[in-house]
Amino acid sequence: SRSFLYSRSRSRSFRLQVTSPRRTGRWLDSSSFPETETETGFFSPSPAEFDDVTGVAASSETETEILKRASTFATDEKHNENVLETESSSSSSSSKMCLPRHVAVIMDGNARWARRRRVPTLEGHRRGRDALRRLVERCAEEREIHALTAFAFSDDNFRKRPVHEVDALFRLMEASLREERPRMLRNGVQIAFAGDIDALPASLAMLCREVEAEAEAHAAASSTPSRLLLTLAMNYGARQDIVDAARRLVDMAQRGELAADDVDESLFRSALGTSKATRHAGDPDLLVRTSGEQRMSNFLLFESAYTELFFSDVEWPAFDDVCFDKALHAFSTRTRRFGGRNDDKHETRE
Repeated sequence: SRSFLYSRSRSRSFRLQVTSPRRTGRWLDSSSFPETETETGFFSPSPAEFDDVTGVAASSETETEILKRASTFATDEKHNENVLETESSSSSSSSKMCLPRHVAVIMDGNARWARRRRVPTLEGHRRGRDALRRLVERCAEEREIHALTAFAFSDDNFRKRPVHEVDALFRLMEASLREERPRMLRNGVQIAFAGDIDALPASLAMLCREVEAEAEAHAAASSTPSRLLLTLAMNYGARQDIVDAARRLVDMAQRGELAADDVDESLFRSALGTSKATRHAGDPDLLVRTSGEQRMSNFLLFESAYTELFFSDVEWPAFDDVCFDKALHAFSTRTRRFGGRNDDKHETRE
Protein backbone atom coordinates (compact mmCIF):
# COMPACT_ATOMS: atom_id res chain seq x y z
CA SER A 1 0.00 0.00 0.00
CA ARG A 2 3.05 2.28 0.12
CA SER A 3 5.11 3.10 -2.95
CA PHE A 4 8.32 5.01 -3.59
CA LEU A 5 8.79 6.86 -6.86
CA TYR A 6 12.23 8.01 -7.88
CA SER A 7 13.47 10.15 -10.78
CA ARG A 8 16.75 11.89 -11.59
CA SER A 9 17.03 14.86 -13.92
CA ARG A 10 20.03 15.77 -16.07
CA SER A 11 21.19 18.17 -13.36
CA ARG A 12 21.39 15.13 -11.04
CA SER A 13 18.84 16.46 -8.58
CA PHE A 14 16.55 13.82 -7.10
CA ARG A 15 12.94 13.47 -6.17
CA LEU A 16 11.43 11.08 -3.66
CA GLN A 17 7.69 10.68 -3.23
CA VAL A 18 6.02 8.72 -0.48
CA THR A 19 2.42 7.67 -0.66
CA SER A 20 0.47 5.70 1.91
CA PRO A 21 -3.12 5.43 3.17
CA ARG A 22 -2.22 7.73 6.08
CA ARG A 23 -0.15 10.30 4.20
CA THR A 24 -0.67 12.21 1.00
CA GLY A 25 2.13 12.18 -1.56
CA ARG A 26 4.84 14.76 -0.94
CA TRP A 27 7.85 15.52 -3.09
CA LEU A 28 11.26 16.13 -1.60
CA ASP A 29 13.20 17.81 -4.39
CA SER A 30 16.87 18.62 -3.79
CA SER A 31 16.94 21.17 -6.61
CA SER A 32 14.06 23.20 -5.16
CA PHE A 33 15.59 24.13 -1.79
CA PRO A 34 15.75 27.94 -1.43
CA GLU A 35 18.31 29.34 0.96
CA THR A 36 15.96 30.82 3.52
CA GLU A 37 12.71 30.13 5.29
CA THR A 38 9.80 30.94 3.03
CA GLU A 39 6.60 32.64 4.14
CA THR A 40 4.36 29.86 2.87
CA GLY A 41 4.90 27.73 5.96
CA PHE A 42 7.45 25.37 4.43
CA PHE A 43 11.05 25.40 5.51
CA SER A 44 14.10 24.82 3.38
CA PRO A 45 17.49 24.66 5.03
CA SER A 46 20.03 27.41 4.79
CA PRO A 47 23.70 26.29 4.63
CA ALA A 48 23.98 26.69 8.42
CA GLU A 49 20.99 24.40 8.93
CA PHE A 50 21.64 21.83 6.24
CA ASP A 51 23.25 19.51 8.80
CA ASP A 52 19.74 18.85 10.09
CA VAL A 53 18.97 17.01 6.86
CA THR A 54 20.48 13.57 7.06
CA GLY A 55 21.45 12.20 3.69
CA VAL A 56 23.71 13.95 1.22
CA ALA A 57 23.45 15.76 -2.09
CA ALA A 58 22.13 13.68 -4.95
CA SER A 59 25.29 14.08 -6.97
CA SER A 60 27.19 11.82 -4.55
CA GLU A 61 24.41 9.24 -4.08
CA THR A 62 23.80 6.28 -6.28
CA GLU A 63 20.31 5.23 -7.21
CA THR A 64 20.70 2.18 -4.95
CA GLU A 65 21.63 4.37 -1.97
CA ILE A 66 18.59 6.60 -2.45
CA LEU A 67 16.24 3.63 -2.71
CA LYS A 68 17.87 2.14 0.40
CA ARG A 69 17.22 5.40 2.25
CA ALA A 70 13.62 5.30 1.01
CA SER A 71 13.29 1.84 2.55
CA THR A 72 14.55 3.22 5.86
CA PHE A 73 11.95 5.98 5.60
CA ALA A 74 9.26 3.33 5.23
CA THR A 75 10.50 1.52 8.34
CA ASP A 76 10.46 4.76 10.35
CA GLU A 77 6.96 5.60 9.13
CA LYS A 78 5.80 2.13 10.19
CA HIS A 79 7.18 2.76 13.70
CA ASN A 80 4.76 5.60 14.38
CA GLU A 81 1.90 3.81 12.63
CA ASN A 82 2.39 0.72 14.84
CA VAL A 83 2.48 2.85 17.99
CA LEU A 84 -0.65 4.73 16.91
CA GLU A 85 -2.49 1.48 16.17
CA THR A 86 -1.49 0.09 19.59
CA GLU A 87 -2.73 3.23 21.33
CA SER A 88 -5.94 3.23 19.31
CA SER A 89 -6.78 -0.31 20.42
CA SER A 90 -6.88 0.69 24.08
CA SER A 91 -8.48 4.15 23.83
CA SER A 92 -12.11 4.90 24.61
CA SER A 93 -14.58 7.75 24.43
CA SER A 94 -13.74 10.61 26.79
CA SER A 95 -17.43 11.25 27.32
CA LYS A 96 -17.57 8.18 29.61
CA MET A 97 -14.44 8.98 31.62
CA CYS A 98 -13.46 11.05 34.61
CA LEU A 99 -11.34 13.78 33.04
CA PRO A 100 -8.57 15.90 34.55
CA ARG A 101 -9.17 19.58 35.19
CA HIS A 102 -5.56 20.52 34.46
CA VAL A 103 -3.43 18.76 31.84
CA ALA A 104 0.31 19.33 31.39
CA VAL A 105 2.35 18.12 28.44
CA ILE A 106 6.05 17.75 27.68
CA MET A 107 6.12 18.00 23.89
CA ASP A 108 9.10 15.77 23.13
CA GLY A 109 10.27 14.25 19.85
CA ASN A 110 10.14 17.01 17.23
CA ALA A 111 13.78 16.53 16.21
CA ARG A 112 13.51 12.73 16.23
CA TRP A 113 10.40 12.95 14.07
CA ALA A 114 12.32 15.12 11.62
CA ARG A 115 15.37 12.85 11.57
CA ARG A 116 13.22 9.83 10.78
CA ARG A 117 11.93 11.65 7.71
CA ARG A 118 15.24 13.19 6.62
CA VAL A 119 13.85 16.73 6.86
CA PRO A 120 15.17 19.79 8.74
CA THR A 121 14.67 19.92 12.50
CA LEU A 122 12.57 23.06 12.12
CA GLU A 123 10.06 21.11 10.05
CA GLY A 124 9.65 18.87 13.08
CA HIS A 125 9.00 21.96 15.21
CA ARG A 126 6.41 23.14 12.67
CA ARG A 127 4.58 19.84 12.86
CA GLY A 128 4.90 20.00 16.65
CA ARG A 129 3.17 23.39 16.57
CA ASP A 130 0.34 21.80 14.59
CA ALA A 131 0.07 19.01 17.17
CA LEU A 132 -0.23 21.61 19.95
CA ARG A 133 -2.98 23.39 18.02
CA ARG A 134 -4.88 20.08 17.77
CA LEU A 135 -4.51 19.43 21.48
CA VAL A 136 -5.62 22.95 22.43
CA GLU A 137 -8.73 22.59 20.28
CA ARG A 138 -9.48 19.20 21.81
CA CYS A 139 -9.02 20.39 25.40
CA ALA A 140 -11.20 23.43 24.73
CA GLU A 141 -13.98 21.07 23.61
CA GLU A 142 -13.86 19.05 26.85
CA ARG A 143 -15.88 20.86 29.51
CA GLU A 144 -14.05 19.17 32.38
CA ILE A 145 -10.60 20.32 31.20
CA HIS A 146 -9.98 23.90 32.29
CA ALA A 147 -6.22 24.33 31.87
CA LEU A 148 -3.45 23.07 29.59
CA THR A 149 0.19 23.80 30.43
CA ALA A 150 2.66 23.01 27.65
CA PHE A 151 6.45 22.85 27.90
CA ALA A 152 7.31 24.82 24.77
CA PHE A 153 10.97 25.64 25.38
CA SER A 154 13.23 25.06 28.38
CA ASP A 155 15.98 27.25 29.77
CA ASP A 156 18.36 24.33 29.11
CA ASN A 157 17.27 24.35 25.45
CA PHE A 158 18.16 28.05 25.36
CA ARG A 159 21.68 27.45 26.65
CA LYS A 160 22.58 24.14 25.02
CA ARG A 161 20.92 23.92 21.59
CA PRO A 162 22.69 25.18 18.44
CA VAL A 163 22.26 28.92 18.00
CA HIS A 164 20.83 28.65 14.49
CA GLU A 165 18.18 26.15 15.68
CA VAL A 166 17.19 28.32 18.66
CA ASP A 167 16.96 31.46 16.52
CA ALA A 168 14.83 29.66 13.92
CA LEU A 169 12.60 28.30 16.68
CA PHE A 170 12.12 31.78 18.12
CA ARG A 171 11.05 33.05 14.69
CA LEU A 172 8.59 30.18 14.42
CA MET A 173 7.19 30.91 17.89
CA GLU A 174 6.70 34.58 17.08
CA ALA A 175 5.03 33.87 13.76
CA SER A 176 2.79 31.23 15.34
CA LEU A 177 1.71 33.53 18.17
CA ARG A 178 0.76 36.26 15.72
CA GLU A 179 -1.18 33.77 13.62
CA GLU A 180 -2.98 32.01 16.49
CA ARG A 181 -3.72 35.10 18.58
CA PRO A 182 -7.12 36.04 17.07
CA ARG A 183 -8.21 32.42 16.75
CA MET A 184 -7.54 31.76 20.42
CA LEU A 185 -9.61 34.76 21.46
CA ARG A 186 -12.51 33.70 19.22
CA ASN A 187 -12.43 30.17 20.62
CA GLY A 188 -12.36 31.25 24.25
CA VAL A 189 -8.77 30.19 24.89
CA GLN A 190 -6.83 32.48 27.24
CA ILE A 191 -3.04 32.45 26.86
CA ALA A 192 -0.54 32.89 29.68
CA PHE A 193 3.22 32.39 29.89
CA ALA A 194 5.65 30.93 32.41
CA GLY A 195 9.43 31.22 32.40
CA ASP A 196 11.99 33.96 31.90
CA ILE A 197 10.21 35.75 29.07
CA ASP A 198 12.38 38.88 29.39
CA ALA A 199 15.46 36.90 28.29
CA LEU A 200 13.84 36.03 24.95
CA PRO A 201 14.48 38.18 21.84
CA ALA A 202 12.93 41.61 22.39
CA SER A 203 10.25 41.30 19.72
CA LEU A 204 9.12 37.88 20.97
CA ALA A 205 9.14 38.97 24.62
CA MET A 206 7.06 42.05 23.80
CA LEU A 207 4.60 39.98 21.81
CA CYS A 208 4.20 37.52 24.71
CA ARG A 209 3.39 40.38 27.09
CA GLU A 210 0.92 41.88 24.62
CA VAL A 211 -0.84 38.56 23.98
CA GLU A 212 -1.15 37.81 27.69
CA ALA A 213 -2.47 41.29 28.53
CA GLU A 214 -4.94 41.15 25.63
CA ALA A 215 -6.18 37.73 26.77
CA GLU A 216 -6.66 38.97 30.34
CA ALA A 217 -8.58 42.03 29.16
CA HIS A 218 -10.74 39.96 26.84
CA ALA A 219 -11.53 37.46 29.63
CA ALA A 220 -12.40 40.28 32.05
CA ALA A 221 -14.72 41.94 29.55
CA SER A 222 -16.44 38.74 28.46
CA SER A 223 -19.71 37.67 30.05
CA THR A 224 -18.73 34.01 29.77
CA PRO A 225 -15.61 32.43 31.31
CA SER A 226 -12.75 31.25 29.11
CA ARG A 227 -13.11 27.70 27.90
CA LEU A 228 -9.43 26.93 28.47
CA LEU A 229 -6.37 28.56 30.01
CA LEU A 230 -3.32 27.71 27.90
CA THR A 231 0.00 28.32 29.65
CA LEU A 232 3.10 28.17 27.48
CA ALA A 233 6.28 27.49 29.43
CA MET A 234 8.97 29.29 27.44
CA ASN A 235 12.58 29.59 28.56
CA TYR A 236 11.28 27.78 31.62
CA GLY A 237 12.96 25.57 34.23
CA ALA A 238 11.19 24.41 37.38
CA ARG A 239 14.26 24.72 39.60
CA GLN A 240 14.82 28.30 38.50
CA ASP A 241 11.14 29.06 38.95
CA ILE A 242 11.33 27.77 42.54
CA VAL A 243 14.42 29.91 43.20
CA ASP A 244 12.71 32.96 41.72
CA ALA A 245 9.62 32.35 43.87
CA ALA A 246 11.79 32.17 46.99
CA ARG A 247 13.44 35.45 46.04
CA ARG A 248 10.08 37.14 45.60
CA LEU A 249 8.99 36.06 49.07
CA VAL A 250 12.31 37.17 50.60
CA ASP A 251 11.89 40.58 48.96
CA MET A 252 8.40 40.85 50.44
CA ALA A 253 9.73 39.92 53.88
CA GLN A 254 12.51 42.49 53.63
CA ARG A 255 9.93 45.17 52.84
CA GLY A 256 7.96 44.17 55.90
CA GLU A 257 5.06 42.81 53.83
CA LEU A 258 5.53 39.22 54.97
CA ALA A 259 6.46 37.31 58.12
CA ALA A 260 8.18 33.93 58.15
CA ASP A 261 5.09 32.27 59.64
CA ASP A 262 3.03 33.52 56.70
CA VAL A 263 4.89 31.28 54.26
CA ASP A 264 3.05 28.05 53.47
CA GLU A 265 2.49 25.89 50.39
CA SER A 266 -0.36 28.03 49.14
CA LEU A 267 1.63 31.25 49.37
CA PHE A 268 4.68 29.66 47.78
CA ARG A 269 2.56 28.29 44.93
CA SER A 270 1.19 31.78 44.31
CA ALA A 271 4.76 33.06 43.82
CA LEU A 272 5.55 30.57 41.07
CA GLY A 273 5.40 31.47 37.40
CA THR A 274 2.57 28.98 36.86
CA SER A 275 0.35 30.53 39.54
CA LYS A 276 -2.27 31.72 37.06
CA ALA A 277 -2.88 28.14 35.90
CA THR A 278 -2.92 26.64 39.39
CA ARG A 279 -5.33 29.33 40.65
CA HIS A 280 -7.57 28.58 37.68
CA ALA A 281 -7.58 24.79 37.81
CA GLY A 282 -5.34 23.58 40.64
CA ASP A 283 -2.11 21.63 40.24
CA PRO A 284 -1.87 19.42 37.13
CA ASP A 285 -3.93 16.26 37.40
CA LEU A 286 -2.34 14.59 34.39
CA LEU A 287 1.08 15.09 32.81
CA VAL A 288 1.75 13.58 29.39
CA ARG A 289 5.20 13.13 27.91
CA THR A 290 5.72 11.91 24.36
CA SER A 291 8.47 10.17 22.37
CA GLY A 292 9.20 7.41 24.87
CA GLU A 293 11.17 9.40 27.43
CA GLN A 294 10.17 8.82 31.06
CA ARG A 295 11.44 11.71 33.14
CA MET A 296 10.26 15.14 34.26
CA SER A 297 13.11 17.15 32.70
CA ASN A 298 12.82 20.02 35.16
CA PHE A 299 9.14 20.69 34.42
CA LEU A 300 6.56 21.60 37.10
CA LEU A 301 8.53 19.93 39.90
CA PHE A 302 6.65 21.69 42.72
CA GLU A 303 3.22 21.53 41.07
CA SER A 304 3.41 17.83 40.08
CA ALA A 305 3.78 16.26 43.53
CA TYR A 306 0.57 14.23 43.05
CA THR A 307 0.18 14.46 39.29
CA GLU A 308 -0.60 11.28 37.36
CA LEU A 309 2.09 10.62 34.75
CA PHE A 310 1.48 9.17 31.30
CA PHE A 311 4.28 8.33 28.84
CA SER A 312 3.60 7.82 25.14
CA ASP A 313 6.02 6.33 22.63
CA VAL A 314 4.56 8.50 19.87
CA GLU A 315 6.70 11.46 18.84
CA TRP A 316 5.04 14.78 19.53
CA PRO A 317 4.28 15.81 15.90
CA ALA A 318 2.31 12.57 15.48
CA PHE A 319 0.41 12.92 18.78
CA ASP A 320 -3.29 13.13 17.95
CA ASP A 321 -6.75 12.58 19.44
CA VAL A 322 -6.26 8.81 19.54
CA CYS A 323 -3.10 9.21 21.62
CA PHE A 324 -4.77 11.74 23.91
CA ASP A 325 -7.75 9.45 24.38
CA LYS A 326 -5.41 6.75 25.64
CA ALA A 327 -3.86 9.18 28.13
CA LEU A 328 -7.32 10.21 29.35
CA HIS A 329 -8.40 6.59 29.60
CA ALA A 330 -5.32 5.73 31.67
CA PHE A 331 -6.03 8.68 33.96
CA SER A 332 -9.64 7.64 34.45
CA THR A 333 -8.62 4.15 35.60
CA ARG A 334 -6.24 5.34 38.31
CA THR A 335 -7.14 5.87 41.97
CA ARG A 336 -5.75 9.09 43.39
CA ARG A 337 -5.19 8.80 47.14
CA PHE A 338 -2.94 11.81 47.86
CA GLY A 339 -1.14 9.92 50.61
CA GLY A 340 -4.23 8.25 52.10
CA ARG A 341 -5.99 4.93 51.49
CA ASN A 342 -9.41 4.34 50.03
CA ASP A 343 -10.45 2.15 52.96
CA ASP A 344 -9.36 4.65 55.65
CA LYS A 345 -12.29 5.06 58.06
CA HIS A 346 -10.42 6.30 61.11
CA GLU A 347 -9.96 9.85 62.24
CA THR A 348 -7.14 11.79 60.53
CA ARG A 349 -5.17 14.83 61.63
CA GLU A 350 -6.59 17.05 58.87
